[in-house]
Amino acid sequence: MKGFLFHKPGSGEVTDFPERHPGANEVLVKVHFCGICGTDMNIWRGTDKSAWEIIPGHEYSGEIVETGEGVTGFAAGDRVCIDPNIPCGVCEPCRKGRINLCEHLTALGVDIDGGFAEYCIVPESQLFVLPDSMSYEEGALIEPLACALNGINRIKIKAGDDVCILGGGPMGLLMIQLAKLTGAGRVILCELREGRRKLGKELGADMVTDDFAKAEELLGGKPDAVIECIGNPVTQKAALMMVKPGGQVQLFGDGDMTKEFSIPSMLFYEKELTVTGAALNPFTHSQAMKTAASGRVKLLPLVSGKISVDELPDTLERGYVENDIIILVSFE
Repeated sequence: MKGFLFHKPGSGEVTDFPERHPGANEVLVKVHFCGICGTDMNIWRGTDKSAWEIIPGHEYSGEIVETGEGVTGFAAGDRVCIDPNIPCGVCEPCRKGRINLCEHLTALGVDIDGGFAEYCIVPESQLFVLPDSMSYEEGALIEPLACALNGINRIKIKAGDDVCILGGGPMGLLMIQLAKLTGAGRVILCELREGRRKLGKELGADMVTDDFAKAEELLGGKPDAVIECIGNPVTQKAALMMVKPGGQVQLFGDGDMTKEFSIPSMLFYEKELTVTGAALNPFTHSQAMKTAASGRVKLLPLVSGKISVDELPDTLERGYVENDIIILVSFE
């Protein structure tokens, strides 16, 4: 079995692994596609934590080729996608239904072996059968859609709201579609890269700009809601400053714990803001499957390229370039 072994930040290699077989309540999945997430890039750079000496990759789909003892809900031949986040089920957040805040969360591709390999062992609890109409490429993007749905569920956009999306990467492009789907009046995308602005328009943005300072001018007023999908202190602060009084801000972007930004101490009082975060995909994987299967959110336009696993180390090293959105590692 060929796969990518992550040694430590900035170090990894494509290598052969011994044949694997599932244990009790597990299945062996033949991986078809695994997306390269921004989290994978951060793990490679050392800005996000993960275990070392594992196979990364947590956005993937494939076919079950073997089932372990006790597996009853799935069978060999099933086409599946994977929810990588495994809660413990017994800590206080889990018992309150906040499984994304689990104190002992384990994630495939972050803490244990994931999808950057020809085969992966997956607990039965983390599997979802793909509809016949859904491709394996789309199946690999269900996990990021599930995370975006958690965010859109928490910000509670109202019908007719003007919504500003900061950042036109994968999450920003998903948020454009979900904001329109949940009733937003006008959506404006702020993104530096021309190719991403163009795709944002194609996916439903009413306006695009390369300068968030121009958003108010283009809208003719401040937005009702701002969703920050970059995780940069500059745009995080801008989101809070640019939203209208009584508005909502979601700091959705995966930021850096070492970086901070400052805002006027009276801002929340004077503007009576609602500010939310959104972590992972608590109970939204099934919702993501249904949303994608409906055709009302487009996933395939987000795929900007496919590579072999042999190309993965160089891709991680160079990072995203101008036209990259989601790159899929293909095992087909």
